[in-house]
Amino acid sequence: MSKFALRPALLALSLSAAFSAHAADNDFSYRFSGFGTLGYAQTDSNDVLMTNGSQLKGADKSGSFLLDSRLGGQLDLTFNPRLSATVQAIALQDAKGKFRPRLEWAFVRYNLTNDVSVRVGQLGWPAYLVSDFRYVGYANNWLRPPLEVYNLAALDNFQGADVDWTHSVGSGYLTLKVLGGHAENDLPDSSNHSAKLRVNSLMGAYATYEIGNLRMRGGISTGKVSYTTQTLDGLYAGLDFTGFGDVTHKLALRNSRTNFASIGATYDANNVMITGEYADRRSSSLLLGHSHGWYVTGGYRFGNVMPYVTYAGYYKRNDSNEASVPMVGPLVPLSVGVQGLVQQDSQHDVALGARWDLHSNIALKAQVDHVMPSVYGGTFTNVQPGYHGQAVNVYSAVVDFVF
Repeated sequence: MSKFALRPALLALSLSAAFSAHAADNDFSYRFSGFGTLGYAQTDSNDVLMTNGSQLKGADKSGSFLLDSRLGGQLDLTFNPRLSATVQAIALQDAKGKFRPRLEWAFVRYNLTNDVSVRVGQLGWPAYLVSDFRYVGYANNWLRPPLEVYNLAALDNFQGADVDWTHSVGSGYLTLKVLGGHAENDLPDSSNHSAKLRVNSLMGAYATYEIGNLRMRGGISTGKVSYTTQTLDGLYAGLDFTGFGDVTHKLALRNSRTNFASIGATYDANNVMITGEYADRRSSSLLLGHSHGWYVTGGYRFGNVMPYVTYAGYYKRNDSNEASVPMVGPLVPLSVGVQGLVQQDSQHDVALGARWDLHSNIALKAQVDHVMPSVYGGTFTNVQPGYHGQAVNVYSAVVDFVF
């Protein structure tokens, strides 16, 4: 890990040591846990590339073990009933196509009361229904979270603080969370360098309600987003040079106000599993524009085996009327580049899968996706010139485990 990535972990541990200096020895405890996924995915097309999150390499006809495979570990330290700390690291494919570890969480938690707690450090961004265990494959019923929703925001964690209030409401428990801080993430670029996503002035509020076998979560985050990449910097330079600086201004992500709202629920009892989620992303930059995604999954358990079906969709608004360059003469490459960024994009996916709980800590999963993207590829990347929106079938299998 880089020196920058280690800072939150060192901060978390040093703060814990400072706060726990007077804790009795018998108050201290620790627990280490691990999780992992060994997966393989293959599609029936070389016209597009399937990636999962902030990945450079993905799956096509040649298949990939890097799409879903990961290995993680978590250390939980308890110093006394009020003070604890958590550090989690995950090894998976990054924005440069390398399988290597990254720091996911590193925070200190202090319980102010029985209902209120404060956390400081590097924290998980709670925007999704399964944000708390997105990369713990064993904890999820699907083979992978639907990309139509979970690829909308390339953000897993942030550096800052949050405050939780948990209280019984009716027969269930309500948790209200407010957060603030900043975040950054490396993203793949078509050049040999990775792109950088930064979110400043990040703020959010989320509510989670759990009653029996029903769990619901919803909320919104807002921040000022910046995105730097050599590929787009070249396009912006060309637009500025040819007198289309207004188009650059509308496209570029430079401290652009961006909002992300989501709501979801899951019910899992009596052999029946139903879950669904909706997310909406809106930005003042046309590069991100206005997009939304959704999915519904239903499954039924037959002993240790649960077949399931997912129907999901993704849509990005057409902003071509607000940013365009004439397709004439030497402007053609710029026009094509701009249109590819602001045109309407969409995708629908029907997935059939099954989970087999082979052991108390091991699950086998297989899934077939029939994906119907637009001509711009939907959630796929590396769209080839000859692609015209043909359906793509994705075949996946994984082994999930915890220890």
